[in-house]
Amino acid sequence: MVNKKLIRDLLNETACTHNDKKKSSCDKPKPGATSGGCAFEGAQIALFPYADAIHLVHAPATCQGASWETRATLTSYEGENNTVSGYYTDVTTNDVIFGGDQKLEDS
Repeated sequence: MVNKKLIRDLLNETACTHNDKKKSSCDKPKPGATSGGCAFEGAQIALFPYADAIHLVHAPATCQGASWETRATLTSYEGENNTVSGYYTDVTTNDVIFGGDQKLEDS
């Protein structure tokens, strides 16, 4: 294991005034802050353990396609795992404004 304090001490050049003003690159991530990007991803994570069902999501294709296969939530279901196939209604701005219920029903 790398000793970070030792490396910091070795790289600390006390004669260099430039390095004294240098800030650290990033703060440590907070627990849960890196686990998802939006409420939609949170809803997806809640769906994934139900592997014996087909998931039809009333959402835009970009939301569905961007994150569906990036999450690997385990399931205890021993049959066919249907979470690898995500189905969506491809909601558009017009559907949000004028109603997308027919698109959902047709799906």
